[in-house]
Amino acid sequence: MLIKNVYYVFCNLIYLLILWQIPRKFQSEDPKEIVFLKRLRAVTLAVIFLGLLANSLGRFSLAKIFSVAGTIGFIYGVCMYFFVKSAMEISYVLLENKRDNDDMTNFLDFQRLKNRINSLFLFLAGLFWAVIYLYNLAINDFVFSRLKNFLVEERSLGDSTFTFGSILLFIGLVYLSYLISNYLAYFVSIKDQKNDEQNSKKLGSSILLIRLGVLGLGFFIAITAAKIPLDKITIVLGALSVGIGFGLQTIINNLVSGVILAFERPIQIGDDIEVGNLTGKVKEVGIRASKIQAYDGSEIVVPNGDLLSKSLINWTLSDKKRRIELIISVSYDSDMEKVNSILNKVLDRESILKYPPPRVLMQNFSDSSVDFRVLFWIDNMNNMLLIRNEVMSEIYMAFKANDIEIPYPKRDLYLKSLPTQFRSISNPEDQQKSPES
Repeated sequence: MLIKNVYYVFCNLIYLLILWQIPRKFQSEDPKEIVFLKRLRAVTLAVIFLGLLANSLGRFSLAKIFSVAGTIGFIYGVCMYFFVKSAMEISYVLLENKRDNDDMTNFLDFQRLKNRINSLFLFLAGLFWAVIYLYNLAINDFVFSRLKNFLVEERSLGDSTFTFGSILLFIGLVYLSYLISNYLAYFVSIKDQKNDEQNSKKLGSSILLIRLGVLGLGFFIAITAAKIPLDKITIVLGALSVGIGFGLQTIINNLVSGVILAFERPIQIGDDIEVGNLTGKVKEVGIRASKIQAYDGSEIVVPNGDLLSKSLINWTLSDKKRRIELIISVSYDSDMEKVNSILNKVLDRESILKYPPPRVLMQNFSDSSVDFRVLFWIDNMNNMLLIRNEVMSEIYMAFKANDIEIPYPKRDLYLKSLPTQFRSISNPEDQQKSPES
């Protein structure tokens, strides 16, 4: 027995030394891997120390259980973590390679999906690892029986009885319906982005109705599965109504506004809108608030109530046509008929719609120029800046080739008299006669 104890202590000390050296020897560009290994090492070190303590007290069988559980748990933890990471990397590479061949994958946010799915897989792997750890410690039956008794035991709160299992089931089903509604809305919005040019095929703000439907169905399924009496639900709703009367008016207003937006559909995902001083593209119509992606890339969260109460301009509600207006100035010495002809010739291009027809109008007689107002329509406002740049560049080159001047402000200054101190400076003879010279 003494030889076994010495052998056990010797092996565990070597194992502890190896565990202690792991953070120093292991290098990774991902800091999460270092954190994971340190936490797993801390758990394993604690279990090994418990084994050494049990061995010192003469409980060799218990010490052996701790040592085996710690060793196998560490190996399983490392293997499962890197298995999940490798699987996610392979899936990510396959999806990225498919991006060029599939229009649907072009709109996927792969990094976002990767992070979410990775978190889910790590949670499941961690749960599986915990079960294996309990099994190796030979306390799985004890833990599971105690957990079952804790969940199914009835408890009383006033006249009501409940179990923690029913509460956990209710919360789990509601959370599951929340996840399903979010992912369903995400993939439906991707389909809308794919049909960006066909508004009739887009669900737009109706995605909100889908989310509300899934959440409502999940809520009632959770109530039924958890066996919660409906009269208790009415009590909770009554309490919520009191809270609404005192401080939740704004939240409820935004929720109701979201439902109105879903039914009336004044905006859809992908629309270019203007609300007050905010402009951008609608990215998401949520239950309480909507997200607008500004043209500089920032995301603006706007409460749904503001979308209904403020003046809303939707540039792409029925189509993506957009009128562009340019003010072109020429000098008074220019041939106005020639200027008009050049402008009309520049507007005769495929990217500009023939109907409504483009127009060139003499707009104003300014102080140093004659201003022409150029109006034309394009079929897709997403190309507005590009087409505007092409038209203005061609107008500039055409004016330069035909010697048509684009004037800048000029002022003629007439002086009736000069102050005394400036007269000597303006007259060289007086300056030579001055005493200072």
